[in-house]
Amino acid sequence: MNIRHMQYMDAIAEEGSLSRAARRLGVSQPALSNWLADLEKELQTSLFIRSGRRLILTPAGNIYLDGCRRMIQLKTQMTRALSASARGLKESIILGGSPIRGARTFACIFSDFRRKYPDVDLDFISGRNNELKEALLNETVTLSLFGATEASLPDLEFIKIADEELVLMLPPGHPFSYDSSEVTPESDLPSIELRKLAGTPMLISKSETSYYPIVMRLLEEAGLASSIIFRSNVIPLLYDMVRNGCGAALIPRAYFSPKDSISVYSFRPKLIAYQGIAFKQGHRLTDAEQHLIHLTMKNWGAPVYLRNYASYYIQKKMKQEDMELWT
Repeated sequence: MNIRHMQYMDAIAEEGSLSRAARRLGVSQPALSNWLADLEKELQTSLFIRSGRRLILTPAGNIYLDGCRRMIQLKTQMTRALSASARGLKESIILGGSPIRGARTFACIFSDFRRKYPDVDLDFISGRNNELKEALLNETVTLSLFGATEASLPDLEFIKIADEELVLMLPPGHPFSYDSSEVTPESDLPSIELRKLAGTPMLISKSETSYYPIVMRLLEEAGLASSIIFRSNVIPLLYDMVRNGCGAALIPRAYFSPKDSISVYSFRPKLIAYQGIAFKQGHRLTDAEQHLIHLTMKNWGAPVYLRNYASYYIQKKMKQEDMELWT
C-alpha cells in the first residue's frame, strides 16, 4: 500500500463518512468505497462498522489506522529531514501543538528562534493531545506543547509551563447566574454542586483532550451525562456557545471574560490541568531545543479572552482613578 492509500484510511476515520472523505481527498465516492471493500477483502476483516450515518472503526480498524498514521508521519519526517539537508541546515526540530493555542505560541517564538539559530530548520505540526503524545513516542515530533492532568507522564519528560483551573461556565439567564462583572483573575470563585444543573444542556470537549476523563467522571457522578448535547476540541467555540446561551461547559478559567455575562463557578477541591512542553524520555536536548523551550515558556500563548480580560480591568482601573481625581 502506498502513502496515498494510507491517507485514504486516515480521511475516512476522521470524517466518519465515505462521501465527506471522498470530497476531502478529491476522489469519487464509488472509487473510495471500492478501495475500502478491496482492502477489507485483502485483510479478511472489517475495518469499519456503520452506526447510523457514521462509520466507526472496529478494533482491527484502529490497529490498521495507527499503522497508517505512523507511516504518514515517518514520510513527513523524512521529507523534512531531506529538505533541511538539501538547504544545508544542520538540525531539524519539529514542534507539535494544538491548532489554535499551540500555533499562536509558535508564531510568537519563530522569529526569535531564527535569529539565534538560522541554520536550524524549525517546523510546526498541529494535532490533538493523543496524536501529539503518539508522535513524541514515535519520534516524528521532537518537542510538543502538551496538556496533562498529571505532571508525570509515562515514557515522556514533561516541563510544566502553567497550571490552568477548570471551571463551570453558565450561560446568561441561567437560574444560577450571578453578576460576574467584578470577577478578576485573582478572585475566589463561588462553588456549585453539578447535580443542581439537572436539565441544563452540557457542552464538553472531545475525548482527545487531556481533561476529558475528569469532566466525564464529574458529569456521570452528577447524573448529567445524558445532558451532553455537543462536543468539540475547539475550546473557544465551546466558550462562544456558552456566551450565546447554548448550554453550560467545563473549560479552563483563562477563557473567561467578565464582559460576556457568563457566570463562572469553581470546584472544591479545584480541578487543575497542566500546560507544558514534553519530549520522549531519554532524549538529549540540543542547545537549539533548550532555547526553543526557553522561548516557549517565555511566550506561552494565553487565550485571546485572557488578554481581553486583562485589558478590561486595566481600563476599568484607569476610569476609577480618573473619577477619584475629580472627587
